[in-house]
Amino acid sequence: MWLTLLALRNRIGILMLSLAMVVLGLTSLQRLPVDLFPQIQVPVAFVGVVYKGAPPLDIEQSVVYPIEKAVSSASNVEHVESFSKQGLGAVQIWFNWGADINVGQMEVMQRITQILNSLPPGILQPFIVKFDVSNIPVSIVSVSSDELDERALYDLAYNTIAPQIEQIANVAAATVEGGKIRQININLDPALLSARGLSILDIVKSVKASNLILPSGDIKAGNLDYNVFTNTQFRTVEPIQDVIVKVNPQGNPVRVRDIGTVTDSSDIQTNIVHADGARSVFLRVNKQPIANTVEVVDTLRAALPKLVGLPEGVKLGISFDQSLYIRQSIHNLAEQAVHGSLLAAAVILIFLRNLTSTVIISVAIPLSMLVTFVVLYFTGQTLNVFTLGGLALGIGRLVDDSIVELENIQRHLNANPSRWNSILDAAREVAMPILASTVTTVVVFLPMFFVVGVARLLLVPLTVTIAIALFTSFLVSRTVTPALCYKFLKPEQDTRQTMPHWFTTLMDWSRRRYESLDRSYEDSLQWVLGHRRIFIALVLLIFVGSLTLVPMIGTEFLPVSDESQFRIVLRAPVGQRVEKTEQQVSEVERVLRANIPATELETIVSSTGVLSQGRASLFNPNTGPHTSSMQVYLVSPDKRARTQVEIMNDVRPKIVKLFPGVSMYFDPGGLVKRVTSFGSQKAVDVEIYGYDFEKARDVIARVKEIMEQTPGLADIEPSREENYPEINVTVDREKAALLGISETDVANTVLFSLNGNGQTDPIIYTDPQSGNEYFISAWLAEEHRKDLNDLENILLIAKAGEPVLLKNIASLKLNAGPVKVDRKHFQRVVHITANPTTRPLGEIAEDLESAFATLQLPAGFSIKLAGQIQQQRETFQGLQFATILALLLVYMVMATQFKSLIDPFIIMFSVPMGFPGVILILFLTNTTLSTTSLMGIIMMFGIVVSNGVLLVDYTNVLRRRGDALHRAVVTAARTRLRPILMTSLATVFGLLPMAIGLGTGGETNAPLARAVVGGLSVSTLLTLFLVPTMYLIVEEYFPRRPEEAAKGQEVGSIGATSVPE
Repeated sequence: MWLTLLALRNRIGILMLSLAMVVLGLTSLQRLPVDLFPQIQVPVAFVGVVYKGAPPLDIEQSVVYPIEKAVSSASNVEHVESFSKQGLGAVQIWFNWGADINVGQMEVMQRITQILNSLPPGILQPFIVKFDVSNIPVSIVSVSSDELDERALYDLAYNTIAPQIEQIANVAAATVEGGKIRQININLDPALLSARGLSILDIVKSVKASNLILPSGDIKAGNLDYNVFTNTQFRTVEPIQDVIVKVNPQGNPVRVRDIGTVTDSSDIQTNIVHADGARSVFLRVNKQPIANTVEVVDTLRAALPKLVGLPEGVKLGISFDQSLYIRQSIHNLAEQAVHGSLLAAAVILIFLRNLTSTVIISVAIPLSMLVTFVVLYFTGQTLNVFTLGGLALGIGRLVDDSIVELENIQRHLNANPSRWNSILDAAREVAMPILASTVTTVVVFLPMFFVVGVARLLLVPLTVTIAIALFTSFLVSRTVTPALCYKFLKPEQDTRQTMPHWFTTLMDWSRRRYESLDRSYEDSLQWVLGHRRIFIALVLLIFVGSLTLVPMIGTEFLPVSDESQFRIVLRAPVGQRVEKTEQQVSEVERVLRANIPATELETIVSSTGVLSQGRASLFNPNTGPHTSSMQVYLVSPDKRARTQVEIMNDVRPKIVKLFPGVSMYFDPGGLVKRVTSFGSQKAVDVEIYGYDFEKARDVIARVKEIMEQTPGLADIEPSREENYPEINVTVDREKAALLGISETDVANTVLFSLNGNGQTDPIIYTDPQSGNEYFISAWLAEEHRKDLNDLENILLIAKAGEPVLLKNIASLKLNAGPVKVDRKHFQRVVHITANPTTRPLGEIAEDLESAFATLQLPAGFSIKLAGQIQQQRETFQGLQFATILALLLVYMVMATQFKSLIDPFIIMFSVPMGFPGVILILFLTNTTLSTTSLMGIIMMFGIVVSNGVLLVDYTNVLRRRGDALHRAVVTAARTRLRPILMTSLATVFGLLPMAIGLGTGGETNAPLARAVVGGLSVSTLLTLFLVPTMYLIVEEYFPRRPEEAAKGQEVGSIGATSVPE
């Protein structure tokens, strides 16, 4: 009450305060960073170790297991996962929610440093990265040229373009994919080596000794001090051929050129990328965790034309731009907010029949939003789908307080010409219900802070935004609205005289319709009050009847968003060469182009084979040369008629049948799905724990069969593939020792002969033109390492100098080893992932659990459902707890406001009345019960009780004035009909644009809006009859004592200080 009095006495101050809100709000809005998600800090750290050439089992035993043991004892570690694949091991450390990831990362680094000396000598330095949205690229920059080959393009990208991009503010990394890595190759002929009694180890040793950087001191001669440099490092490639490896007994030197050739060529290509069907080189650009995606992409786009050192004819393009989806989503939400505001204003105009009143009430929307922007800016939040979604959700509710305030002022003003007294009397009358309504709407969100997981990270910013906006709207209704009413609002009769004739006619029609509705409502209410049992039985029937629809509404974690992209993973037979896999990828790309019209397709980017270095190797899903990942980017949803899932399902059957024996797995979605699944791509994840590979093979087959028989599942993909072909070289240690050949000599000779010495014994060549460093690598010429017989004939040199073939001191045996070994909780685990297609996630989970319960598993094996199923269950449990807590808090707030335990009990009957509406609208719109729709139900609780508060509060006011019980109930219901219908319809129509869910990103918040619209619509209809009925029943059975009925009468008169106009 004192707020309104203060506002009326200092109207200029209120004007200045409002202008300050506008100026600060617009300034904050311009400077607010725009992003897709709030600043998400998932407490996960990754440790990556590159061990080139090592098989998965060796990496698991010698690299991954020691790291797992070391990091698991760090503080706040919840569990540890890992995977080992050819040449790479990675350990994921999951910390408890709320743990400081920066502290955790530092502790992990310390523990890795402590065990570094116990890890194998051939590994590269372990690298540690935090999981955050920045691990998903914000952009892909493609590099192309008609003049330059793949090697030159990679060289340019790695040494010239990537360093400059990484200097851009807030860019974390620019990882190069594709192309060939330059390398100076010494291609040796085994016959020439044998003839001269040399092994590959001799060549590596001699070349390395001839190519080193070593200072030679200085000499002081006379007055000068000279630095002395010896000819230590090769300046060009040609002198390498002249390196003397050995001098034969005749005194003739044996040079490198006598036993092979030296070429300025490239390393073995393990990764091939395509952009738009042609071989390419591109850079995945990642941003810093706290950086703003839109700003980073804008800066990147501005920087690309200004990059220096690019030869003529080199073209840089952006194949993928994550900011487009963000911009479109934010723009779409802003449009929904504007449309919702206009619809809410139209509702107000129809009911109040006064343009001035409509404008006064509508002022609450921009003022509340601008104040919210100020708070978001100063608290370091971003303008994202969830914060802006919170504002768009609150649009209709923002005007509710001002509607109740102004409607009451208008009613008093029509009856009492004294403007000052009318406003104060009206304000005093609704002060308590407005405050109670606002607090109950906000307090339902408080339990959200107790929810754990990704749902909390996404939904807490949304709830905070709504809370700020609603409290601001309350303050506006108590200050700005009365001040504007004092200045501009007139009695209805006075207003009519200044209106145009057509407008008066329209408003008269509206008034007649409302009066007819008012009379019908009174008649219906009188009938209901006279037939209470029939009405309550009918309400119970509606409630129970709606529950029968619940099994028909499926459940899922989060609704699938149309992000204009889908992914295809190709898995050829294990061990297939990368060149063959590339041919198959080219055919898939051709079929995609033939079946997706150019008006729907943006671009196709593929990555075939494995990366050998960098953080991208950690997140690349490919497990070997036989696998490829293709990303299909579509035009934005508003430019095509079909959704990404429809397009994907259309091309799926045509692609799956292309190559017998080649598996194809499809996956819709991109960034949104990756973040909500912690980087994993599929919703269903069945984990099979067990150590033994042979026993696991049988369990995997049975589980996969169950999943294939489960309706609604597609793209069933086991993480463990058929075994990779291996050749085990078993050295006869006794024979080798007698010949003076050590196990180390054998291992190094085989490694150098096949893959070169770059990994374990690098020789560096520095290009004199650019200063870039490359490896000099000695290996057998390609024609001598393409047959299994070539492996047997690898040459070693005995102590006496005689040549010895590998087959003479070792046996070679064909074998098979795993392609990838996954671990979790210190056990080997196999993930079998799948996508739900025609059925909701919750139903599929129930079917799988019941089927797995009947499985007979070998000793030491167990099965667990994880992925989004686990996330969904944890979140749903948290939201159920939040729902119960929200209801308790709402009751407590109302009990405090009413100073009664009975009145809140009556009002709480309006809450379950929202359920039939929610269930019905979800059923009719084919919307699942997800995290967002549950959030909408919780929000609805806070809103629906507002109607009950208005009814019960005014009924109490009338009874304190001496009205009889029945008369007070009917009069209060009729008097509050207009504000209840206005607030409810303003909220419903304000949410309609969002509930329809059109436009980019519309699927994210649509279930939330639909739940509120359905629940509020039905609840309002039933509450208008049920609350008066329950009030009458309770008062008749438990009548108030006279002192309770009179209580508050003296309080009601406080603050009505009369000041003359």
